[in-house]
This record gives sequence, C-alpha cells and structure tokens, in this order.
Amino acid sequence: MLTHIVKRGLANIQAATPEYIAQLKADAEVYEQAGPEMEVNPIEALPILITALFFLLVLASIRYTFGTVVATLAMVESPSAAVVVEQTLPAYKDEEPLIPTATDKGADVEAMVVNRKPITASLCATMRQLRSVGGSCARWRGAGMGIVHTIAHAVVAKVLFATLGGLFDYSLASLTLVSILTSLLLARVHLLWTHAIIAHPSPKSFLQRMVPRAECKPLLVPTLVLGAAQQATLLVPLAVAQLVRLQDITPETALRTEGCAVLLLALRVLAVPATAVILALFLLLPAAATRARIEAALLPADILSIVPIDRAPAALKFTAAWRAFDRAARLRVLKVYAKMVFSQTVVALVGILIIAAEVYVIGGERLGIFFTATRAQLELMAIEG
Repeated sequence: MLTHIVKRGLANIQAATPEYIAQLKADAEVYEQAGPEMEVNPIEALPILITALFFLLVLASIRYTFGTVVATLAMVESPSAAVVVEQTLPAYKDEEPLIPTATDKGADVEAMVVNRKPITASLCATMRQLRSVGGSCARWRGAGMGIVHTIAHAVVAKVLFATLGGLFDYSLASLTLVSILTSLLLARVHLLWTHAIIAHPSPKSFLQRMVPRAECKPLLVPTLVLGAAQQATLLVPLAVAQLVRLQDITPETALRTEGCAVLLLALRVLAVPATAVILALFLLLPAAATRARIEAALLPADILSIVPIDRAPAALKFTAAWRAFDRAARLRVLKVYAKMVFSQTVVALVGILIIAAEVYVIGGERLGIFFTATRAQLELMAIEG
C-alpha cells in the first residue's frame, strides 16, 4: 500500500501539465517582479524563525517530559503499602495507666496496612519527586540516551532495509520486518534508556550500566509484541481505509449525499480513526507498558528507583507484567497523555498568535509573496529534478 502511494505521487509529479508548470514559474517570478518595496530582508524574518524555533523546542520538551519520562514512570510504578502500628490500652482495665509505655506488657498493639497513593497519580507530585532526585533538569532525564537510541535505530534500520529490502522488493512487508528486527537488536540500548529515566543517578559508566546479554532474554517477547503492535496500529487502519474505500470520498460526493447515506458516509470516515484508537488503547499501550515493566524489573539491585517498582522474579514474565498493568495504571498513563496534549495545544496556540502578530508587524503581504515564490521554486526543483 505504501509503495502504491509513493508510485502514485511520482506519477502525479511526472504528469504535471505544462499549464501547471507555467503557473509555478509565474509564482516563482512574482517576488522578483514585486519591486524593491516588497523585498524581504532576511533579518526581518529572523524574529519569526527564532520564535518558531523556541516554541518547537518547548513543544518537544513537553512531549519528552510528559510522553516519555512521566508516562514511563506511570507505567512501571507498582502499588505500595505501609504498615502503621498503634499501641492501645487493653479493654476494660481501669487499673492500667492512661498513657501506655513501651514497658506496658498489657498494652495491645494494632497493625494496619495502608495503601499508599501512587506518586504518578499526581503530576505535581511526580515533578516534585523528579526535582528531588535530579534537580531542575530532571524533566529531561535520559534525553542523551534517547538521542543515542534514536540515531542507532535510524542507522540500523537503514542498513537492514538496504540488506533485506531487496528480498521483498522494498515493499511494506520489508519495512515492517526491518522495524521489528531493529527493535529486537536495540533492546539492550532501550533498556538503558528506561533505566536512565526511572533510576537514581549512578556513577557507573555506560558499559558498567549495560545489563548482561544473558539477563536480557525476558525482553525478547515483549519487544517482539510491541513491535508487532506498533505495526498493527499503523497498518490495520490503512487496511480499514482501503476496505471502506475512503479514497473515493471527495468533498463533491459528500455534499451530494442525502438521507441515510450521510450516516453511512460518516461511519466510513470514522472507521479509520476509531480503529486506530481502539488498537492504541487495548494493544499498543499495554504492550509498551509490559516492556517498560520488564525493563524496570531488570534494574540492578544496587540502584534505587524513583518510584516503587516490582523487582520480583515473577515480574520478568510477560503474562505477569501484562496483567500488572491494570485499569488504575492505564488511567494514570492516559491522564498523563491527555495533559500532554492539552499543554501542547495551549503552547501551540500561543505560538501561532505571537507569530501572527510578528507577521502583521513585518508585513503579511510581503511575506506572503516571499513564501509563495519560495514554495514554487522548491516544487519546480522537485519536478525538474
């Protein structure tokens, strides 16, 4: 399917009509024909670029802090309990002293188990816990290891695709296979990334913190399941879109639809996002949490964790880790993602308003001509190249 889309896009470029190319050439020359009064000094556009870069960094920071650090902590945190011991007077014994002491043999002792509220149930409590461990930069814990993992994933995937892609004629099956194999090969690197997020700072070097290969065998199944879940979350909605023939729906056909056909059309349109949401909630999220919990269970015993985790040998089993991610934990993670989306939306709206104000001050018409000419030149380069 992906190959079909790419070939279709290339065909559209090759089938560009002479009229369309002439229009692009005319748009590319608009900026030069506009005259000196419409000329845009690159320094004038610098504030817009700086503002856009700043808000992009803020959005990326929110995405990493909430979507990676806090979400990982919420996935791996296990319920904890505390035992409260109280000393009380024996019943119906007036001769006993009013205030029992440690030497009172007749005093009764009551023990009560109190379930503690998870730290990740509150975003403020989670951030306080992070700052108490790593200071003001704790919200970006493990970012360096994340960059290493991202670069390694891109390099390994490119090598594997160049090696194995030819076996499947560089199709969607080869992309799926390469993605899963890359995740399996880099499972230990991802393990270090998770440990860098959930563990207290350690003086150990990179190699010293590397978990031995023999101990990483429990990661194979959850990594394989997560890789398959990721591909299913992408491919199944595409298959549903193909099944309901979503590509045949155009604005013209939608406007001509009447009666009960409107409901059927709405169902066809909503089938794709509904499928993606269901797979993400009931397959992708539990699979990601299962791998994260098994990675947490592999944390060395001499390293403390930021939140309570399950280090029992049973926690290394796939089925046990899957079941441990219960409804309460799932709700905590979903709340984190909801707060992340809300924060990013607010920041994006503020950024758009500020950039719009800057464009208005600099001159929207001048910038519009400049960007139109730039787009036309880039499109001409793509067609001619």
